[in-house]
Amino acid sequence: MTKKLATLPIIILIALLAVGTVAAQADVSATIVTPEGSFTVGDPVELALTVTHPAGYHIISPELPESWGDFIITSQSPPLTIDNDDGSQTTAIMIDARLFAPGDFSTPPLTLNVTDGAGQLLEVAVAPAAVNIASVLVEGDTELRDIKPQAELPFLNLLPWIAGGLLFAALATGAFLLWKQRQAKLALAAVDNRLPHEVALDDLTRIGQLGLPEQGRFKEHYTLVSDTVRLYIERTFHVPMLERTTGEIRYSLRQTTMSRANTAYLIAFLDESDLVKFSEYTPSESKAYELISQGRDIVEANKPIVITEEDLDNPNQPEPEVLEFSANGHNEPVEVRA
Repeated sequence: MTKKLATLPIIILIALLAVGTVAAQADVSATIVTPEGSFTVGDPVELALTVTHPAGYHIISPELPESWGDFIITSQSPPLTIDNDDGSQTTAIMIDARLFAPGDFSTPPLTLNVTDGAGQLLEVAVAPAAVNIASVLVEGDTELRDIKPQAELPFLNLLPWIAGGLLFAALATGAFLLWKQRQAKLALAAVDNRLPHEVALDDLTRIGQLGLPEQGRFKEHYTLVSDTVRLYIERTFHVPMLERTTGEIRYSLRQTTMSRANTAYLIAFLDESDLVKFSEYTPSESKAYELISQGRDIVEANKPIVITEEDLDNPNQPEPEVLEFSANGHNEPVEVRA
């Protein structure tokens, strides 16, 4: 009887810990969201791994192998955590994957490790996500066919056609040159003298005036803002941005003169945009308009220094200031000397 009483507190403690673990896991949910649209063999598939959890929890990013089941993983972003209106948080990890065969596929089983901030480690299972790769072949067409023989064409006297074609080409060239001359005159009358960063800043202002977040059109708002910043960086640093994923952009920017701090701030900006564009996460209106301010900061921080004739005439004038972002992880802009 005495031995049973001595072990009773230990049994109660184990039961309380088990109940606490089940309750904690109930507050954490993880899903993989696939982007809308159809895909063919080799197309990039942006998988959005989103985890909703209480504030203060930390998601340990999974180290996915290059060959993850049927998927080929090219890159994955670091975790990005955003506060929700109900006090919880959502952490997202963007996974750039490829499939090289047509058919229906599912992501392999995945278990995430989550810490609750108090030293307890939780394991959260992620349900598989389905991805369909469409075939470019006609369904049921598996017959191999011989190469068609070379066609034999009758002899034609092409000299009249050649002479007529040359005359038409001469007339068309003259008309085209006259049209180009007229278009050049019209262009001189309506030339846009704005610098690239001025164009980008004006476009961001125009997007803000559309009021898309108030209409619930968050995906369209985030697409317009991120595309404006992508186009400006592409024109300034000559790096393809519009047709590339965020993972591919991160690698390309290493070859440019953009500083590491500015690069990190830009990648965080694109990751947040991808989270809204490719997942079911819906930000608040204030968060959506904050994206415009972040875009303006990126444009200001990476605009080239323009030296005018007035600067050359006054060599003692202080050097211009440029905006650069601190590398402390808070994305706070600070002014430094060029």
